[in-house]
Amino acid sequence: MDEIEIQSLNMKVPINSDGQIQFPSDVKFREKWFPAVGKAHPALINLYMMIWLIEKLTKPGDTILDPTSGAGSLIYATLMGRHVVDIELEHHFCETQQLTWAFMQQFKPTGKFDLLEGDARRHLPQLDIDHCIFSPPYSVNISKAGSKVAALAADSKTFVGEYGQDRAQLATLGYFNLIMGMKEIYRGIYNSLPVGGFMATVTKDSVNTKASSYRGLGGIEPYSADTIKICYEVGFELFELWQREAKPSLRLQIAWSQNPGIPHVETEEIIILQRRK
Repeated sequence: MDEIEIQSLNMKVPINSDGQIQFPSDVKFREKWFPAVGKAHPALINLYMMIWLIEKLTKPGDTILDPTSGAGSLIYATLMGRHVVDIELEHHFCETQQLTWAFMQQFKPTGKFDLLEGDARRHLPQLDIDHCIFSPPYSVNISKAGSKVAALAADSKTFVGEYGQDRAQLATLGYFNLIMGMKEIYRGIYNSLPVGGFMATVTKDSVNTKASSYRGLGGIEPYSADTIKICYEVGFELFELWQREAKPSLRLQIAWSQNPGIPHVETEEIIILQRRK
């Protein structure tokens, strides 16, 4: 079986027969390096995948951007000698990131951390960065899945329902407007990167559960394919494309149990692009 290596953790990650990387659960790993408040986000990136991307695309001393940084997982890169610039729209997640940065001081990070609050479209492209690694927001079309979600969220002390309600929050928009908003962000990232700079964006197709009859391919909104398309349009060129075998989120598991007809999406795409001119 093929494998990829995460050098700093001295571990190998298998690739299954379908060519999908099988990163393990990072729950225990995250508990060690992040405070409990860092769980309060509906779409945390897998830390093993993130570390692999950091090692693959960057070197110590580089500055990495996360333009929609949520709970601030990329702050871990400061422990790997990289500098991190996070942009976050929602004030409650900015507070979470400040708590995470304070928590991480016990591990003596060798990289710097800067946090910019507000809409990424207003901060870009005025930033001095080398690379970008992030997971973009999704159209939260199953965020109102009912009392079971609310009860489980309260029990687990997480905020699984939605990203937030800021007026500029792309996740509150319909799918088309989300794509158009992300295109502005990708254009800003492209114009901030040096020639040769990489951007890795981790995406997953979503399902429009609000429609009375599912549109498109069984109701699936092709977020990954559309992301590649709009990134091409702003100037990026594809460097590598991987698939990750991804277990469904708690929110999605509940939606499936309550609505058996919802299509299942169980992989996500790791899209690595480069500014080549």
